[in-house]
Amino acid sequence: MKPYLDLPRPWLVAHRGGAALAPENTLPAFDLAARLGADAFELDVHLSADGAVVVFHDDETSRLTGEPGTIEARTLAEVRRLDAGAGFTLDGGKTFPWRGKGVAPPTLSELLGRHPRIRMNIEAKSADPALGEALVRVVREAGALERVCLGSQHDEQGERIRALAPEACHFLPEGPATCHVMAARAEDPSGCPEGWDVADLPYVMEGTEIVIVDRRTVDYLHAHGMAVFAWTVDREADMRALVEAGADGIMTDRPDVLARVLGRSVL
Repeated sequence: MKPYLDLPRPWLVAHRGGAALAPENTLPAFDLAARLGADAFELDVHLSADGAVVVFHDDETSRLTGEPGTIEARTLAEVRRLDAGAGFTLDGGKTFPWRGKGVAPPTLSELLGRHPRIRMNIEAKSADPALGEALVRVVREAGALERVCLGSQHDEQGERIRALAPEACHFLPEGPATCHVMAARAEDPSGCPEGWDVADLPYVMEGTEIVIVDRRTVDYLHAHGMAVFAWTVDREADMRALVEAGADGIMTDRPDVLARVLGRSVL
């Protein structure tokens, strides 16, 4: 078992830092999640035009910052001028409490240094080889390989990152993940790629109520040496169902709710 996984389970994983409570993938969100007792952060990274690994989810910047464009087309100095709190609202768009507060997208290096004891599940959002290489380099320079789980939905990028940092934890890319989910329902499962440490899976199939992460899926993946983390789960009943199913961790935009479900003290 990789050192990353050496914590009691189930884990509270703050999805994008807890995107329902503070602007997603920003330092205020991660700081709040840490205060709420998160075991790990889930986050996403892009590569700036001058090679900085930036914590940001969307391929395009308009939704979160109000400014069109991409992280990839901006230098880090230009990224710093984006307002990462511009789009955050708690009341359906009536007010924007973080707008104009000086919250910019952070770099991965900043986040690793700011929270040196918290585990991080980090997804490379593009298939660009330069992003995979820079991601691994930043994590190595921070001495954080044992507390990160790395990967990408892009199969080639996931394989690249695993080859660059074999000692780290790695989660399934999309192709192998799909194979294993289907195999969990098969009578005689076989043939799916092995050697991965974690399966990060949606709790339900997108656009449906079909549950993907249930006891059968969890038992199958555990038998294949993988821990199971389900996303993005914000309803208390679903959280309790995942705990009952034996999931190793739950990724949530509401770390405050999950903290209560897990019987932890809440701010």
